[in-house]
Amino acid sequence: MNRTEEELREEVANLGDYDAAAEALRQLKHLNKAVAEHLAVDILRSNKGDEYFQASAFETLYSMNFHKGIELIRNPPECLNTATLSTMIECITEDSGIAMDRPEVLEAAKILKEIIRHLDAEKNLRMKGTIDWFLETYPNIRAFQQHR
Repeated sequence: MNRTEEELREEVANLGDYDAAAEALRQLKHLNKAVAEHLAVDILRSNKGDEYFQASAFETLYSMNFHKGIELIRNPPECLNTATLSTMIECITEDSGIAMDRPEVLEAAKILKEIIRHLDAEKNLRMKGTIDWFLETYPNIRAFQQHR
């Protein structure tokens, strides 16, 4: 059954079932990219749903609009959870092959490296595999010193 754009928007907004809402957001990106981007940013900025739903929203956003994904890494949501951070790290690690052609990927990697440096032991352990992969992929980057 093909669902309409309105049905998909309602599924995402309803948040009754996070898996169904995440799938609706992925489907919506094919019907109306601008609406899907807006919903994904809103989910992340407004801390909607659980951390896995937010991580899925980031992955969907990054796949639709690389630049908006990078912007969220530059200016992360106030309540950045472990699952979303892990997904951010995975996306930037997967894009390591384009880092030389896309300086914003390298900048995002530097920002993420700085965030990783300040993680507490529990979060570091929870994301160990992802962090190890990231650090192996970007062994020579220096952490980005953000001025706030």
